[in-house]
Amino acid sequence: MAQPDISVLVVTHNHVRHIDAALASIAAQHTEFSVEVVIADDDSTDGTREIAERWAQTAPFPARVLEAAERLGTTRNYERGFAACSGRYIAVLEGDDEWISVDKLELQAAALEDNPDLSMVATRFLLYETGTGRTTARPVVGGDRFLTRITSERLADNNWFGTFSACMYRTEYLRRIPAEVFDVVSYDWMIALAITEFGDAALVPEVCTMYRAHPGGTWSGSSGRARAEKLLDLIPTYMSVLGGRLDRQLSRVMHGLEHELRELALEEKRQGPPIDPKAARSTQEQAPKLPLPRVGDPRRPTVSVVMTSYNHEKYVVEAAQSVLSQTFEDLEFIIVDDFSTDDSLSRLAKLDDPRVRMYALPQNIGGAAALNFAIQQTRGEYVAIINSDDLWVRHKLERQLAVFAEKPHVAAVFTDGYFTDEDGKPLKGDRIPEWSDVFRQPNRSQGQWLRYFLTRGNALCHPSVLIRRAVYEEIGLYDNTLRQLPDLDRWVALVKAHPIEVLGTEPLVRFRTFASKSNASASTPTNIIRTYHEHTVITQRFFEGASDELIRDGFGDILRFPNFSTDLERRCALAFVWLDAEGPLKEINRVQALTEIRSLLLDPDAKLLLLASIGVDDAFLHNLAGQAAGAKTLGMLEALAGTSFSKGRDEVKRRAFPGPLRVMRALGNTPPNQWPRLISNRLRRRV
Repeated sequence: MAQPDISVLVVTHNHVRHIDAALASIAAQHTEFSVEVVIADDDSTDGTREIAERWAQTAPFPARVLEAAERLGTTRNYERGFAACSGRYIAVLEGDDEWISVDKLELQAAALEDNPDLSMVATRFLLYETGTGRTTARPVVGGDRFLTRITSERLADNNWFGTFSACMYRTEYLRRIPAEVFDVVSYDWMIALAITEFGDAALVPEVCTMYRAHPGGTWSGSSGRARAEKLLDLIPTYMSVLGGRLDRQLSRVMHGLEHELRELALEEKRQGPPIDPKAARSTQEQAPKLPLPRVGDPRRPTVSVVMTSYNHEKYVVEAAQSVLSQTFEDLEFIIVDDFSTDDSLSRLAKLDDPRVRMYALPQNIGGAAALNFAIQQTRGEYVAIINSDDLWVRHKLERQLAVFAEKPHVAAVFTDGYFTDEDGKPLKGDRIPEWSDVFRQPNRSQGQWLRYFLTRGNALCHPSVLIRRAVYEEIGLYDNTLRQLPDLDRWVALVKAHPIEVLGTEPLVRFRTFASKSNASASTPTNIIRTYHEHTVITQRFFEGASDELIRDGFGDILRFPNFSTDLERRCALAFVWLDAEGPLKEINRVQALTEIRSLLLDPDAKLLLLASIGVDDAFLHNLAGQAAGAKTLGMLEALAGTSFSKGRDEVKRRAFPGPLRVMRALGNTPPNQWPRLISNRLRRRV
């Protein structure tokens, strides 16, 4: 028999309640790789072994149960199981867990094939608390890419992978770990620390594994205190077995555990003994129980709709229903709750549609990161995004897919949107902002879209987008360090790579606004200041990856070096685009122009080129830096914040700048991309 690609190692002891589900999840796997199944039963006395033996006779993959032996214990049972596997890769499934994605083996083996330097690959997992029925998706790291590398040192900082059942190992490296690893109590963390001596680990971001935390679990059945004490006892042994390789990181972990135990002791001293577990359980059981996500169909839907939810209990079900009632029905609907503290989860749990998969995060990670988490779970050809307080018109997806059918070269289709109040009714009177037509855009070439973004900011309705999933894999996911403009950052990258289409006269999204200005995009002083700073961040890599043709298409009429051909000439051309492009963001762009031109003047070759070609020298930079734009930028921020950013400016501020309340009133009905120009005009009249 030829060597299989993958050995699935099932490690079990007295798992009669769960072994059927575990084995069924193996049988459901769809993969192009060859598979064998090895079942290492550790002297079960409850019928687990008999179930495994019957399953092995009819399994869709070659399967065998290792010979019966006296109780070995967890670590020794793993040792004999690993030794019995003959595949190039070994995937582990513990008998009380299961895989909840039919692609689990395929995804991990493909990652190991594509990255031969990796020693292991893990997937995200669903922590299922059997006592309460609650589920949380973990880990939350790896939210900005489709494969996250993790070094041995970073694994020593924290056990990011959490369970054997989420892991697949490269067999040749597993054979090379120290034999002493199996002489001590070694959990999944220890095996990962040992094998990553030979290559990094990686996290595949799909949630593919369900890890049951139940009272009978070797690890999950322990209390937090017991786990901390057990680890504190084991780490010195781990340090010795690993030969001192990770002593610094593991010492930090020990200090953290010691601190945790001290805090627990102080808390108990202040508040008395721990609450009775039965009383605690009755309280926990009131928590919402989400249906367990299971992907049993290998067929992929056409569209994956993603929605992130945070404290939108009043609107979230209505938003979801606008997705599920779409005239186009071949979709999956992925909902990620970003640790809501209201009743959102309970309301979402009542959705009854097989197309829905829901994930609750164990902590609040931020809007862009939660959206990335959702996109990472998608399986469709296209991805659509909806906000949890907005609504779609019923034919939205059908209309956008028709555009893709007509124009297969486009990468994304956006639509117009119309604004509603809190109750979903059209805005009236002074609630209608002057910028309510911001999404009513004509179609433009890629270069012209790039120019629009540079000079005017964003005008694409984020909850209207339908985008090819492969595009996210190409240009990357959202940057969670940005709060106001993560979508603009992606649209800049998008149009540099592909054409887009905008249905600018079709308002297919109902965009809910709040009088309290609680929207993430509301015109609050904090949001305005943050928007300014985030624009400066986006400008730093604005032209990165833009082709020469794209630059000439968008900015040919203002290029001071229109026939640039060398890298240096291109740098000079782009530096002055920041200076010469007219639009509401000109004052912000001038800051980037100063940075770029100064950088060129510090380069002797560039300095000669600038002087000979367009007469620019140090004096030009001095004059540019001394113009009012820089002062107005600082004044704009001070006026908006109602405070002074530098000592000694208070008197100047009172004389030179309008009060923050008057500025805010003026901004109330002005589109965000025109704020810099409006404020600049007001400041010009005052200075």
